[in-house]
Amino acid sequence: MSDTSGTPLWIKLLLGISLAANLAIIGLVAGFVLRGGPLGGKGPGAMGYAMPYVLALPHEDRRGVFNAVRRDDALPNRRDRRAQFNAMIDALQTTPLDVPAIEAVLASQADGVTRVQKRAQSEWLSIVSAMSDEERIAYAGRIKDVLRRGPDRKKGGPKR
Repeated sequence: MSDTSGTPLWIKLLLGISLAANLAIIGLVAGFVLRGGPLGGKGPGAMGYAMPYVLALPHEDRRGVFNAVRRDDALPNRRDRRAQFNAMIDALQTTPLDVPAIEAVLASQADGVTRVQKRAQSEWLSIVSAMSDEERIAYAGRIKDVLRRGPDRKKGGPKR
C-alpha cells in the first residue's frame, strides 16, 4: 500500500507515538482517579473536569461513583488496557509502520475512556438527582470550596 498524502513517515510515526503517550497518561490518571485518589497538585488547575464534582460528594457517594465504574463488566478492565498497550507496542515495532493498526488501538482506547466517563457521569447524576434541594445547594457550595482550595489530601475531600 503506497501513501500518496506526501506526509513523511517520520511525522506519522511521531504523531502516533505522541497520541499513544497522551492516551497512556490519560489512562494512568483515570486509573488513579478510579481508585479514589485525588490528582496530584493543588488547586482546580490540577484536577480534571469531573474531579471537583466527585471530591465534593459525601464519602459514601464518592465511593459509589468509583465502585460503579470498577464493577461495570462492560468497561475496560486492567487486563483489557494492558492488551491495548501491548497491541500499540506491537504496532509501533512493525516495519514498515502499521498506521491503521495504531489508529485502531487509539480509537479503541479513546472509546474505553469515553465509556468510563459516561458510566461515572451517569452514577454521579443519579446521586445528585436523589439529593434534596438543601443537600444539592450545600453540595454546590462544597464544589466551590474544592475549586477554590483544591482537594484536602488527608481527608480525601474538600478542605474545610
